[in-house]
Formats: sequence, structure tokens, C-alpha cells
Amino acid sequence: MGVARLGAVGTSSRKCFVEDDVTVSLFRRSLAEGVGTAMLMIALVGSGLHVGSSLLSSAMAISGSLIALILAFGAVSGGHFNPTITLMQWLSGKRKLDCTISYVASQIAGGLVGALVSAIVFSVPLGRPNFEFPAISSLESEGVASFGLMTVVFCCSRSTSKLVGPFAVGLWLLAAIVATPTGSIANPAVAISLLATPATASVVAVTLFVVVQIIGGGLAALMVSVIYPDGG
Repeated sequence: MGVARLGAVGTSSRKCFVEDDVTVSLFRRSLAEGVGTAMLMIALVGSGLHVGSSLLSSAMAISGSLIALILAFGAVSGGHFNPTITLMQWLSGKRKLDCTISYVASQIAGGLVGALVSAIVFSVPLGRPNFEFPAISSLESEGVASFGLMTVVFCCSRSTSKLVGPFAVGLWLLAAIVATPTGSIANPAVAISLLATPATASVVAVTLFVVVQIIGGGLAALMVSVIYPDGG
């Protein structure tokens, strides 16, 4: 018997980044993804705006919040907060199209709300988007960061322990934020939401970041499927 697609009637195997019960309404699962992404964005933007913050303190705030959010919402939605995870599950036949569209829309909307909330809380004006092209090194950075993050995500999704994923992803992100020139955005929803932050963002850069992030995630998914051919 084949594995039932998520979003269809049935119960998941309780793995990382998979909801415990796929019979829960799509609205509830999508709401969890939207709220979780918004909270992640608040931590990301707020840690950068806070007076006296450093790269390390921001990295700790972002990675710590992601661990907490995956633990908090993972049972309901899988705790993605990242369109690349959702898209790769759909491409591998493990998630239905309507669920994928709803998740991605909720993640992007949540990210934008989180960015706007942070701007309001810190009483700072929004930056003005421009159309400057990013440096090639920035695109390479995002490709590598996304490949690394998705490798950890999809390897952990093969684990029998649902608690493995949140901490493994958080620890990798902590290191990648410090180790990559772009600070490991590695998330299309976060990249798009940068256009609604106080910092000036490039529309062209954001668009290209999204493309390389998805490509990096796709390459990671292919590699993991070879390493774990029977991982489910």
C-alpha cells in the first residue's frame, strides 16, 4: 500500500515536519503555518533592530525561536514556516496541491505580517524597495544556505523521533547565519517579507533569492532521496 498524501484522509507516521493528524482541517493547519511564520519573522526583524544586538545574538534569537515554533506548531501543521519544505513535499507526492497552495500562501502572508508588526513595535519606517542586482556571491550564499538547511530538514524527516528535527534545524541555522554572507535567509517567505521591513531591499535580489533557495532545496531533496532511498 502506498503512502497516503498529506492533506488527504489518514494519519501521518508522526515524523518531523509532518502533521500528526492530516484529518485536521486545512484552515487550522494553514493558520498554524501563518502564525508560526509571522512569529519567526518578528524574531528575525526584531533581533536586528534591537539596540546592542550582534550577529551572534541575532542568530541565537532566530534559531531559538524556530526551535520553539516547530515544537509548538509541528503537531498541527508539520512546522514548516518555509515554502521550500512544503513545495518539496508536494513534488515528492507527499502533499496535495490544495494543501501546498494554502500553506505557501499562509507562510508568505504570515511573514509579511510579522515584518510589519516589528516595524510598528520598534516605531521605524519601512525601507524603500529598489531594483539593484545582488552580487553573485550573495546568490551563491543563499544557494548553499538553502541546500544545507533543506538537507538537515529532509534527513531529519526520515528520523523516527519527532523531536530530532526542531533542534537539528535550529542548530544548523545558528551556525549558517554566522557562516554565510547573507545570514542564511534560506526561506522564500522570509525573503519576500524583507520587502516589508525597515531595511532597504531589492526586488530583483529577493526574486533571485527565491529562485536559488528553491533550487538549493530541490538539490538537497534529491541528494537525501539517494542517501535515504527507503526513508519515506
